[in-house]
Amino acid sequence: MKRVAAKFVPRLLSQEQKEFHAEVAKDLLQTTNNDRHFLKQVITGDESWVYDYDPETKAQSSQWKSPASPRPK
Repeated sequence: MKRVAAKFVPRLLSQEQKEFHAEVAKDLLQTTNNDRHFLKQVITGDESWVYDYDPETKAQSSQWKSPASPRPK
């Protein structure tokens, strides 16, 4: 047995989130094709990633693992 710490990977999207992003993109494309002046009304900005994450210490997030057990999530 050895002690391992799981990694926090914040930018992985669920399948539901990916599908929602695709729906929004298709809707915007359709709106752009139907209304020539639509893009003149769009205001853009810099994208920011904000997380509500309560960090644990590495020791708190680590787990005991045997060589045969699956990787921690």
